[in-house]
Amino acid sequence: MQVTHESRSAIARSHLFLRLAVECPADKRIEFEAFLEAAIIFARAALHRFKADNSNHPQWNYWWASLRGNPSFEFFRTERDWLLKEASPKIGQRTFAKSVGSSSTGYEPSKAGEFYFFERPDVPATDTVARHLQEVAQVLECAKATFV
Repeated sequence: MQVTHESRSAIARSHLFLRLAVECPADKRIEFEAFLEAAIIFARAALHRFKADNSNHPQWNYWWASLRGNPSFEFFRTERDWLLKEASPKIGQRTFAKSVGSSSTGYEPSKAGEFYFFERPDVPATDTVARHLQEVAQVLECAKATFV
């Protein structure tokens, strides 16, 4: 893959780190957490970079105010602020145990992402981040037409 301006964008980097998190095997939970954190930080950085490029535009304040309450932007703001200012993410973790008294060994996750969640145990953390990242990317792509 060739390095381009687009491949170096914060959104592209967020997608890269999210993909790396998704690919982590179950025994690479430390790497998974680091990649997930990087995906969150870069997703939020995308908005900051967009602001740096466009905040002098006459419609900026209106557009910026319109983001208040958007669940995806709020997710990345809250999670990124926590990561950079407080501690590791406030993220749920699932546990898996082998069956007792049975010939079955029980379920053993093959991917690290199966251990983590933000919303509910049945929604992997990577799915939550991917959904919010898609929304942020789409909003910023649409906004580019306004701020040309």
